[in-house]
Amino acid sequence: MGKFLLGLIIGVIVGVVAIASNPELPEEVRAGLSDATALVMRGTERVADAVGDVAGEAADEVGEAAREAQPGTTAEPDAAVEQPTAEDPPPPAR
Repeated sequence: MGKFLLGLIIGVIVGVVAIASNPELPEEVRAGLSDATALVMRGTERVADAVGDVAGEAADEVGEAAREAQPGTTAEPDAAVEQPTAEDPPPPAR
């Protein structure tokens, strides 16, 4: 507890001296923080776009591999599927 109070007192004294020596310090700190925040947000957006692109490509590759691995399937995912009619016999049990 004593270390905390000592650090708090030293921090307050350093803060008062810093503001007394440079009265525009809070505005400069705010401007620097907003610039840093903007850079982080732009970087995060770029990373998210890159991850989304890679995930989309991976999903396409997996879909193509799955279609190629299944015999009798079409290459188009939206191809019409024949619905069995009442006259068709049921598929054999496996």
